[in-house]
Amino acid sequence: MMLTTPAQIAAYQMAQLRQMVKLEAIGMKRRGRSATMEAKLVLGLSKSTKREEVLARLEAEFARRMALITA
Repeated sequence: MMLTTPAQIAAYQMAQLRQMVKLEAIGMKRRGRSATMEAKLVLGLSKSTKREEVLARLEAEFARRMALITA
């Protein structure tokens, strides 16, 4: 699959971030800033937002962006 439009690239980045947060939730670690913190920054959420809420917002945003691509 080739991503050629900015909307496709943004949707892919959202899918990547969503998956990173899911993996972090089950115990995978990464260096530097956590995936959950990155997602909070991208979504404009406060630092005190829980991971479950961040993941729900990521799912909704990903679905919205996919709908824009397929429409």
